[in-house]
Amino acid sequence: MTVGIVGLGAAGLRAAMLFEQLGVDVQLFEARGRPGGRLHCVDEGGGTLYEAGGEWIDADHYRVLNLLNEFGMVPTTPSEWPKKLIFKGKECTEATIWNDALEDDLRVEAAARELCRQLTEPPWKNTQSRELDSHRLGDFVREHTQSERGLWYVNSKLRSDEGDDLEQVGLLGWLCGYLHYLDRDGDVMSAYRIPGGSRHLCEKILGSLKATPNFQKVLRRVHQDAYGVKLIFEDGEAQVDHLVLTMPPSALERVVFEPALSPKKRCSLEACEMSRAIKICWEFDHAWWHDLGWGGSMLCDGPLQQTWDGSLGEAPVLTAYICGEEAVRWMSLGDPVRAGLYELGKIFPIASQHFKRGWVHNWLTDPFSPGAFSHLAPGYVLEHMEHIAPPEGRIHFAGEHTALWSGFIEGALESAERVISEFTHK
Repeated sequence: MTVGIVGLGAAGLRAAMLFEQLGVDVQLFEARGRPGGRLHCVDEGGGTLYEAGGEWIDADHYRVLNLLNEFGMVPTTPSEWPKKLIFKGKECTEATIWNDALEDDLRVEAAARELCRQLTEPPWKNTQSRELDSHRLGDFVREHTQSERGLWYVNSKLRSDEGDDLEQVGLLGWLCGYLHYLDRDGDVMSAYRIPGGSRHLCEKILGSLKATPNFQKVLRRVHQDAYGVKLIFEDGEAQVDHLVLTMPPSALERVVFEPALSPKKRCSLEACEMSRAIKICWEFDHAWWHDLGWGGSMLCDGPLQQTWDGSLGEAPVLTAYICGEEAVRWMSLGDPVRAGLYELGKIFPIASQHFKRGWVHNWLTDPFSPGAFSHLAPGYVLEHMEHIAPPEGRIHFAGEHTALWSGFIEGALESAERVISEFTHK
């Protein structure tokens, strides 16, 4: 049996590993000229190394941590706490957070925990919570915060996690994700990063495989029948017995399927929203933020939204993460790197003195993944979520958008395990 895997991000690479461990022959195809997909570690040379895509690992993302351990890789622990908070010109840190913001944060958390008591997994089984599915997360946050500063703080934290404005996120979907956090002990969010960057991990995985990857293979058509699956790329064809598609929903919508996918599958792909997010990365000749006794991590009410120390190599790199409508606005600017440096300089005048060069990574209009990662829009959980993962004939679907840990590297690996179980439990 030969299984074709299209998309060599975290889900595709992990699926290839697991199939080969079962003795299955795989054929690997990737539209980009590199592995990783939305994991994209950039090496600019001279010790300049940073993540342009997915980056953070929570302390209870055991699939990711176990995978790193399998390759003898020890995750790194950033030392950026406490995060700097800036609102209307006033500063504090998460260690000395304003009382009104802290109280609002605890109030939202308590309300979420109370609602989670009535929920179960998988999310689409919560048919009694249809009203929650129609609500937006932004409305929920406003309902349970009492101060302007608290509203900003909670919104900023959650926007960072969701990768978009909270008005785009459904309350039920977010709560079902929050179920994963109920038993957490302490702050485990964004606890680790991949040592040497995600590129290092992807190369390790590829090096462990027998199969040779085929890059720059853009899929256009898929034809399946009782005998197998034909893949038609821009520059050739391939024939396999079964197919695993790990492409993001927006990319899958461009593929012609013969016969057509079921109406429920097509609707689920169309309804799956991708978060609008960009990263602006600046290299400096000196890590000036350390001179200020600051780790580089910040939430602010200005247009930069969020920063952290993105250095993975010897060169100091500061990363800004901008989401939602603000990300769209940034990409309309002529030079987002310089515009971002100007905004950074308004807060830290010393920044411009040490600036060397910078880059912007726009996931909104990425040709192979329009959007950074999936989020669960209002109405999506009960109407569509159940239908996005199941196979259709010989075609199987993976990727973080098909997982319960949606939006995370952990979810991509989860989806690979599910696809394997679809084969082994036939």
